[in-house]
Amino acid sequence: MRKFSSVEIESQYNLIKMLLAVPEKYRDAINVIKKDIAYMPIELKKNLRKKKLSYELIADRVKHNR
Repeated sequence: MRKFSSVEIESQYNLIKMLLAVPEKYRDAINVIKKDIAYMPIELKKNLRKKKLSYELIADRVKHNR
């Protein structure tokens, strides 16, 4: 597996944030990403889960503040 640069990781991270902000609109893209994540090393998966939970909490707060 190749190593990713910090710029590539940041770009992908920002894309995931955008997709999770409107999950209904980007459901197909989210499902594709989930399949890709299935092939990542376990340590990276754990890190992504923590960040995803953080973004879900933020998204819930935004929805409740509307």
